[in-house]
Amino acid sequence: MIRTLDTSMLNIGYSYRDLAPIAAEHGMQAISIPHTLLDDPQKAKEATDWLHSLGLGWGLLPLPADFYHWDLTDDAFEHALEILKRRADIAGKIGVTHAYNHVWPTSPRAFDENFAWHVGRVKAVSTVLRDSGIRYGLEFLGPHELRTWQKYEFVHSLSGVLAIADAADKIAGIAFDTFHWYCSSGGCMDDLLYMACHTERLVAVHLNDAVEGVPYHEQRDMQRRLPMESGVIDTADILRRFKATANDALYMIEPFEPGRTRFRSMSAEEAVRSAAEIFAKLEA
Repeated sequence: MIRTLDTSMLNIGYSYRDLAPIAAEHGMQAISIPHTLLDDPQKAKEATDWLHSLGLGWGLLPLPADFYHWDLTDDAFEHALEILKRRADIAGKIGVTHAYNHVWPTSPRAFDENFAWHVGRVKAVSTVLRDSGIRYGLEFLGPHELRTWQKYEFVHSLSGVLAIADAADKIAGIAFDTFHWYCSSGGCMDDLLYMACHTERLVAVHLNDAVEGVPYHEQRDMQRRLPMESGVIDTADILRRFKATANDALYMIEPFEPGRTRFRSMSAEEAVRSAAEIFAKLEA
């Protein structure tokens, strides 16, 4: 698995040029690629050559839209898909190999209609990415609060997004978020064991912890802890299980608040060092 410094998830405001040498020094293996590079093939190649000279690769492909949001019209989806085709072509040539989208657990559409709508879109997006050599994962969102935003509930578990991926020709895999896993069912070991036994479908892992003293069904999506900060979720055990059989999945820290605010206030050196210390604790 690939230890990734994802600057957007940590809310780190420095450029990849500032961060990459420090990231390499602190044992990172991949770093976020800015979407602006994917609009200029020559700049993308030059940046990649420099990154490789440091012993680093690129992290997740930034996508041009929230492809499964209910407000994204069919016309807007097709437009975003065209942008994705151009960027994925460049990304594939410079070694960007992973991408993901979350699936919202609520919808203005009834369940069966929404399921079919998702299958069509997932099939289109995952095919574009596959054709450029990019692995694509679907992420389920577990917090109960998110299930109330629209009229109908939708999938909010590992089995739910797997069903969508399977119906869409089994091209897509899974982006597994430890917080969403905990919130969806209180930390169902069945789901964890299934994923640990099927890591060939694992595209990315988001590592975080839940808020102590709050029942799993009352956790708030934007309030999380850094991995192993509260001990509600045994993130180190989850990572250990996945690393036993997974090969090229990316793994990264995604704390939301208050972690993102803390990382935003740090210098580039402090931010990378802090992330490296968390990874070291997870992998001890």
